[in-house]
Amino acid sequence: MRVLLAALCLVVVGCGNDGNRHIADAAPAAITVSPADLDVTVVDGVAVLQSYTAHTTDEKGNDVDITAGATFSFSDAAYGTFAGADATIGGQGAGMVRVVASYNELKGDTGLTVYVKQKVIDPNAPPNSGDLFGSATEDPSLAPGFVYPSDHILVPPNLGQFDVHWNGNTANTDNLFEVKMANQYIDVRLYTTGLDMTNPQPFWTVFAPDSWYPIASTKQTVSLSLAGMDSANPGTKGTAPTVQSVDVTNENAQGGIYYWTTQPNPAIVRYDVSKPNTPPAPFFANAPSGCMGCHTLSRDGTKIAMTLNGAESGTAAIYDVATQAPIAVASGGAETWDFSAFNPAATKLFTVEQDGSNLNLRNLDGTLISQTPFAPLTANARMTQPEVSPDATKLATVEYTSGADYSANDGKIVIWDYDDTGNTLTNPRVLVDNDPQNGVYNYYPSFSPDSQWVAFTRTNGNSYNNGTAEIWVVKADGTQPPILLATSNSTGSNITNSWARWVPFGQTFGATNEPMFYLTFSSVRPFGVRIPGGGRPQIWMTPFFPARAAQGQDPSGNAFRVPFQAVDTSNHIAQWTNAVVIQ
Repeated sequence: MRVLLAALCLVVVGCGNDGNRHIADAAPAAITVSPADLDVTVVDGVAVLQSYTAHTTDEKGNDVDITAGATFSFSDAAYGTFAGADATIGGQGAGMVRVVASYNELKGDTGLTVYVKQKVIDPNAPPNSGDLFGSATEDPSLAPGFVYPSDHILVPPNLGQFDVHWNGNTANTDNLFEVKMANQYIDVRLYTTGLDMTNPQPFWTVFAPDSWYPIASTKQTVSLSLAGMDSANPGTKGTAPTVQSVDVTNENAQGGIYYWTTQPNPAIVRYDVSKPNTPPAPFFANAPSGCMGCHTLSRDGTKIAMTLNGAESGTAAIYDVATQAPIAVASGGAETWDFSAFNPAATKLFTVEQDGSNLNLRNLDGTLISQTPFAPLTANARMTQPEVSPDATKLATVEYTSGADYSANDGKIVIWDYDDTGNTLTNPRVLVDNDPQNGVYNYYPSFSPDSQWVAFTRTNGNSYNNGTAEIWVVKADGTQPPILLATSNSTGSNITNSWARWVPFGQTFGATNEPMFYLTFSSVRPFGVRIPGGGRPQIWMTPFFPARAAQGQDPSGNAFRVPFQAVDTSNHIAQWTNAVVIQ
């Protein structure tokens, strides 16, 4: 081994005379990894075993086998594992990946393309369902039709699971279905009756995480197709005339989400996006009594502030998230609040007195930092729904003149310059004005992760549970007029698209790596066949493309329901954190 190391060092540092008495460095020795540019296909989850070798050359140009001393890995860990030079390719990653060999300071790699073919057969479907569909001839009268998702939704790779809903054929004779997701690297087919004994609306299914991961790992558009047949007459099938497209972002989503669920058991529920196999769970093991809906989280996920007994109850508190222990509890009069906002460092809290008269800045023990409250910009107005920008330079509030802080009327959005060091708010100005003559009012401001945009809710009346609510965005510096997120809003009227909040990390989409963010919002729109008439609030998600917004274009996409929620709960007020903090 010492001889080989010395030889390799000579190759790396060797030199020669280029004729001008200049000593040129020799090219570093390289590692050659074999086999080169391999294609493998993983079928039905049966792992492919593949051995690799690593070679380099010594100072005399002789081939040297360094396989035993090299460290092998995949450029993306989802594609498999190595035991020495032996790879196990399990099919959880599909598409192109690099196999990398490292030896001291030397590296080399080779290409690997993984193709995944998988058939998933539900227990209530015939075991030979794949063969039945493979041999059947087409009968258009048997064709089912998609209900959910919308075409060209854009989802993160770690979505967790993927819902597909559909209607049967016109004669309603279909009772066996093939749902297929495919692109050049994957072909995943799910065979099902489309029924669930605990939620038996026809017809729907889900691609579970183990099936979704290889689909999404390609980071490429996936075609979603659907076919149905009558299992009593399996010689014919009908294929849906449309093929849906599913787009996937280039990176995983990150962060934690806390949302308020009101039925059947009121609770704050949280979910760690980085752990899609772990279902959401109530945040408090022993929840405080009463409504905790007016809650806010610090961006780092370490603190939560909330009311304890409902809006305008006279009781509010700040809790440590990891320990669930109270840091401060306020009760009575001007000391309490409903709506609040942490500064980015989670060391201070803006609170609005429950009558909306003043805005205060507090230490986390509840004591006032500024002895003089911040008054509204507009004469005779009240304040609610404060929000601090992630860069700690701006604060937005809603000003209103009638109603309650949780059900404000005639709202306008005001923005202030904020000095986090000096604890001052200056230069208040209207960012988005109301328009009483045309019934236009604005609520729930939220800053984008780069602090450049403010998402807000617009209604024709008050802020609370208003069916006309729509999501809009505006440039935080006021240099552009507000833009309606038309695509994500355009699924009907009176569906209460409200309380938009940003996922805290940016992502990219497509071969050009177009920058984007995600927004979540509450909506009572229908959810396929599982909530067919709508009316039950759920958390939905839409992409936001800032470059498109900067050009005045609709920056949104078709919305999709965030999949970890239970369909029998009413979910509102999604708050995002950089991480889920657990003791």
